[in-house]
Parts: sequence; structure tokens; C-alpha cells
Amino acid sequence: MKIAKHNFANEEVILDFHEYESCEFKNCKFVVLGYGPFALNQCEVVNCEFHFAGPAASTIQTMTTIYHNIGEQGKNLIEATFESIRHAGGNLPQA
Repeated sequence: MKIAKHNFANEEVILDFHEYESCEFKNCKFVVLGYGPFALNQCEVVNCEFHFAGPAASTIQTMTTIYHNIGEQGKNLIEATFESIRHAGGNLPQA
């Protein structure tokens, strides 16, 4: 769903399956569930927090486990994943 030129304040905003364009967010709680893509295009974000739930939270927990419990190979995999993200989401590394 596309939402344009809307102001959000002091509310919870589910990001999955939404495209926000030229919106303003102040003191909001962004929730990422991990069920689908989202976009924040040319939006102003002031004092907002991101929260991960559902599959998104499971993915973060999985990455944490890999990083802390699989030795150097696990650390290298997660660091390479972050490096890929830093470079505009190129190919993600393989384990």
C-alpha cells in the first residue's frame, strides 16, 4: 500500500508491505515483522525507534547465534553480511 504526504506522530507504524513517500514521522515506533518489503522514500524521520518482531526478530536472533556461537566462521559470515548491506545490498555471503 502506498501512502504519500502524510504526517505521523506518536504512533506505531507497521512497515511491512507499505511504501511511504514524502511522509513525516515524529516520535513513532516502526515495527518490522519481516513478512514483506517496505520503503521509506524522501521521508523525514524524527526521534523514531525500530522494533523487530515475528520473522524479522527470528532472523536477528539467528544472526546473533551464528556470530557468537560458531567461532570465526560465524563472525566472518555476519560481518560479510553487514558489508554487503553497506554496499547497497549486493550479493549476500554464503555460509
